[in-house]
Amino acid sequence: MLSREVMGVLCLGVVWMTALLVAAAAWQELRDLRALAKRAKRASVGTVVGDDLAEWRALQTGRATDREEIAFHDRKFESEVFGGRVDVDGETIEIARSDAEVWTDERARREAAECSDAKTFDAAYAQARKAKGFARDVRVRVRPGDRVWIVGKEIVSTIDPVAFCNKKSLAFVLFIPLELAVCAAATRLALATPHFGKTSIAGAIVCLAFFLGVTPLGVALREGARRPSRAFLRNTWSRRALASGPAAAVPQKN
Repeated sequence: MLSREVMGVLCLGVVWMTALLVAAAAWQELRDLRALAKRAKRASVGTVVGDDLAEWRALQTGRATDREEIAFHDRKFESEVFGGRVDVDGETIEIARSDAEVWTDERARREAAECSDAKTFDAAYAQARKAKGFARDVRVRVRPGDRVWIVGKEIVSTIDPVAFCNKKSLAFVLFIPLELAVCAAATRLALATPHFGKTSIAGAIVCLAFFLGVTPLGVALREGARRPSRAFLRNTWSRRALASGPAAAVPQKN
């Protein structure tokens, strides 16, 4: 039978291993974002001319709820660059057809996911109640007149990719040292003397709370930093929203 001291050390080891793994994953995300921002600084910035340049798609399945709502979950994300022309400082450049990522702003994606009217909702709700659910595609196109950032053959974006990367990087820059500091503080509290006294037990409880919460928090942070080409769209159509005002797609909590 292991002593309380040995069990305590083993538990602290598990807590610290979890903390370091979460910090390492966050650090990798930060490195990827900084590397992408570096590449995006060399992007060509211009305006689409001629025909539609690209399209972003989200394939979703909707399920009916008891509250006369349709809750959608994302099955797949697709990007397609049709090829076309972009005016960059008075010079027209040709963009080749490719499978580069297509980044669109969140507002455009939400608007594309809205329910247009009650008739559309009723037809979709009938399908959503079936076993297969209601399948649909949400599409956002990059059209003539749109301002775009072309990052080599990697990204066609209607938002500033450098600004996006900088904003998401900040969350990781703050999270990593704060997470490790909280873990260190909880450990110090758990090791307070006398061991297994009131202060030490309080520290053990804090360590347990940290262990249970840090991984979901790290996952949520990483999901929030997903590239716009595969950012979660999850949304809900609500009959109540249609009845009370303009058509709307209610964001679904993750």
